[in-house]
Amino acid sequence: MVGEGSYKANTYNLEFEGEIQRLKAQVLLSWEKEARTLTWFGLADGMNVLEAGSGPGFFTEKLLELLPNSSVTAVEIDPVLHEKAVAYLQDKGGDRVNRIQASVANTGLDDNTFDFAIARLLFLHLPDPVAAAREIFRILKPGGKLVIIDADGDLFWLTDPPLSVETLKKKLNQVTALRGGNAYFGRHLCRLLKETGFVSVDLEVAVSHSDIIGIEAFEPLLDTGPILQMVKQGLISESDIESYLVSRDEFLAAGDRRLMMSFGLMACGEKHQ
Repeated sequence: MVGEGSYKANTYNLEFEGEIQRLKAQVLLSWEKEARTLTWFGLADGMNVLEAGSGPGFFTEKLLELLPNSSVTAVEIDPVLHEKAVAYLQDKGGDRVNRIQASVANTGLDDNTFDFAIARLLFLHLPDPVAAAREIFRILKPGGKLVIIDADGDLFWLTDPPLSVETLKKKLNQVTALRGGNAYFGRHLCRLLKETGFVSVDLEVAVSHSDIIGIEAFEPLLDTGPILQMVKQGLISESDIESYLVSRDEFLAAGDRRLMMSFGLMACGEKHQ
């Protein structure tokens, strides 16, 4: 996550600590599938890794555990999230982790430095995703790879019993656009990589299902804090969320319920040799 574009952590949720916990749940929910796919794309121990838009450090921690002989450079523009990451990672990774407060579009890092770069739930929020992709291309070594893990507004939750999300989804996508992002950016990932010089472009998806990991893992993501914050800010109305809130309460009260979710459209491109 980054503090530019359509996402700002300290104003996104009614409670900032609630937002931090939501971000943590987001990582834990899909880490195993994402790690498996990242490895399949070529991420390997010993590589010099860039994490673009690293947020409060939860995904960084997972990378350090997965790659015990790698160095990880975590770039985050939001000063609040950067401070959170510094505190969270202070006893994790030692000198293998380098935390930098900078824009992903202007990192200040040297050319041809990294073997592998990962940008997770970042590009849909960026006002200029092309500039960010070009900057990552610049600092990757020849043969280095970028994997963008992102969402698309039309790939939402599948639930039983059903959640009433269509009106809410439309409004949330409008708010993202108003703030400078693109909630439908997932479908543009492959073209972005090709147009910024990456080759051997591929696309996979990481799906999480409550019958596999348990329904409890999803519940922090049903937190109404972000939605109520948008109401408070005048970005959406109470009537816009009424049907969702009713169906959410019915879903949480249901004795037999299941939820499938995909954050993880995972697009990979390689910098030419």
